[in-house]
Amino acid sequence: MRPAALRSMAQTAVAIRLALADRRACLWGGLVFVVALVAYLFILPATDTGGVIGLVSLQFLDVDEFVLALIMATLLGLTTALAVFGLQQGARTGSGRTAVGAIIALVPSLLCCSPVLPLTIAALASVLPAAGRLGLPIQGFIATHEAWLYAIAVALMVWGLYTNARRVLFCTI
Repeated sequence: MRPAALRSMAQTAVAIRLALADRRACLWGGLVFVVALVAYLFILPATDTGGVIGLVSLQFLDVDEFVLALIMATLLGLTTALAVFGLQQGARTGSGRTAVGAIIALVPSLLCCSPVLPLTIAALASVLPAAGRLGLPIQGFIATHEAWLYAIAVALMVWGLYTNARRVLFCTI
């Protein structure tokens, strides 16, 4: 690894330690972590449940989905803690990338095998009759590229964590 990358990772770790030392930031980060973890544990197996979300999802939860849920919830919780700490320190926070990553992470599970996408396309087809005849394989694309969508979501969440960590360090110096 390049020295600059190692320095950036070390600075991010320092910012996270600073944020987690603050009680309010730690509380908000922990709360977001728990809520996000439960949500991801229920939503990620939706491709295996035919779009059903809830306790039934836990029966279909595999190790990969559990690890992915844990990673994404951790990133979301840490970014929230950094954002709260940064706001307390007067930093301007920007969690947009993390929020986009969190939303992208939900897309494959919700749209692949649930009725959301067909209902949306049907609603569009009722307004624009030509839209229904396009026959775009959106669900097939999402199901085929699900892993890539999750990778993009995690990358956006990591980028959001990194940018919030930089803002926190800049503000506390």
